[in-house]
Amino acid sequence: MASKKLGTDFHGTFSYLDDVPFKIGDKFKTPAKVGLPIGFSLPDCLQVVREMQVTPLNFSVSQVPNMPSCPQAYLELQALSLSERQCVETVVNMGYSYDCVLRAMKKKGENIEQILDYLFAHGQLCEKGFDPLLVEEALEMHQCSEEKMMEFLQLMSKFKEMGFELKDIKEVLLLHNNDQDNALEDLMARAGAS
Repeated sequence: MASKKLGTDFHGTFSYLDDVPFKIGDKFKTPAKVGLPIGFSLPDCLQVVREMQVTPLNFSVSQVPNMPSCPQAYLELQALSLSERQCVETVVNMGYSYDCVLRAMKKKGENIEQILDYLFAHGQLCEKGFDPLLVEEALEMHQCSEEKMMEFLQLMSKFKEMGFELKDIKEVLLLHNNDQDNALEDLMARAGAS
């Protein structure tokens, strides 16, 4: 059995076992507990957003450094009230484009949480490869059910690839509650009638 020995060198006191070929000085040992200071906590993200909504921002559109690149978005931004512009700026400062934020705001109003939820869902579905226009349709029609939204997007994409018109596809899917067979039958009948 190895016995514990103490020694010192220019690094300070150390302990080692007879059969261990290396020594660790006390000043090189890591503390047993490493953590954040007592009372430290990260801010609640939603609380920060709420505070941003409540805190009046003093800026005019001419002071905004990062203006929209699209002239249409610039005109839309000019037409907004001060509170609407503040809402847009808050979300744009989180990394979203003016165009996307303005579209989301038209659908969700000035509620920043709802705008962010919409933008996040839109981004996730577009990343899965769905057409952004179809994603907007799906979010509008099936905002409460992710399952229905995915089913709707898959059927919209499939029927679009078959050459059917988007407005007809949307109409029959809504009419037949995403039933693929009935929707396809209806689309075929409409195509045959025209």
